Amino acid sequence: MLDTARALYRGQSSAPPPTFNPNFAYLRANISGRTVYMVLGYLDQRPEGAVEVWYSGGGEVIRLLNGRLIGTTGLSTDWRAVRIADWPAWPTTASNAGSAPVQRYERERDVMPGYRFGINDEITRISIPAPSDSAIAGTDPKSLQWYEERSVSRPANASLPAARFGISNKTGTPVVIYSEQCISNNLCMSFERWTPPTPPAAGAPASAGT
Repeated sequence: MLDTARALYRGQSSAPPPTFNPNFAYLRANISGRTVYMVLGYLDQRPEGAVEVWYSGGGEVIRLLNGRLIGTTGLSTDWRAVRIADWPAWPTTASNAGSAPVQRYERERDVMPGYRFGINDEITRISIPAPSDSAIAGTDPKSLQWYEERSVSRPANASLPAARFGISNKTGTPVVIYSEQCISNNLCMSFERWTPPTPPAAGAPASAGT
């Protein structure tokens, strides 16, 4: 799996696009200003759900549960462990921005470097309009239901910028298609479920303008 990840394009804007393997699932991430295509390594089954474990060619590992970041490895700041209390599920029906009830939950995280354990975040989630300044590239933002999560942390100097999530309910089950999440004030990332474009069949003419 790591060999496959290392073979992928790692974000230089002048480089050619990567060669995607249709047998793998991909995540388009922006980490520290780099566009990185990550490969889904495996699902870690836990009582609260299946944790997706994603690998980059540079050795970064991202762990997502229902689209929310619950662990990282290989970054300048890492969340080594995350514990959630009363984690609300994503709504299964669309609602107008601001009309959905405010939801709250608590998160506790362990952060490295610095051995900062037991940082507590009190998180508030609200529905918002589709943003015009996201890095989403493969989906129309207006086709998604959007939510913002703001946190108040203890200690206060560990507080984070707001997170944003774009949810699709096309299949009847809410799926986080895109998110923007920070693990420190200096390290914010975006994640987008990525469907590689289908290459033209051999011998087929390219579309005009490609």
